[in-house]
Amino acid sequence: MRCLFKILILAAVAGVLVYLWQTQNGPGRGQHEPSKTRTSSQQAVARAGGQTWGNPASLPDHFARHGADFRARNADEYARMAAQFLQRAKTEGLPAKVDPSGVLRVFDYGTGTFGAYNRNGTTKTFFKPGNSSYFARQPGRPIDLRTSR
Repeated sequence: MRCLFKILILAAVAGVLVYLWQTQNGPGRGQHEPSKTRTSSQQAVARAGGQTWGNPASLPDHFARHGADFRARNADEYARMAAQFLQRAKTEGLPAKVDPSGVLRVFDYGTGTFGAYNRNGTTKTFFKPGNSSYFARQPGRPIDLRTSR
């Protein structure tokens, strides 16, 4: 069973890597031209994902491990969801902590969603840890996101 799980994860990572390679290499390399295969809203999401994820090289791995938590169809959608979670956290005042290095950690007890964000607002990670004690164990002092923007 563990072997099957590893194979599925590797297949998902490989799919994401192929997708990213295709979008990077574009037309003239046997690929479809992005402007002809994507709608303008899909292109905007792709740009947003690359701009909101702190370390773009880690995005395929995070998506492979946690994208299913949110039913994200691809890495760009997953990154967009993480950015939207931070905006919702600020609006709703979800529980949050900030550590001495400026890393912001947010948790939604209702959905079990956890997000960590760099000082500049880009995403470090986004997933559902499976239990609410995960957030309690995270470093940092509590802050009110509605007042500390």
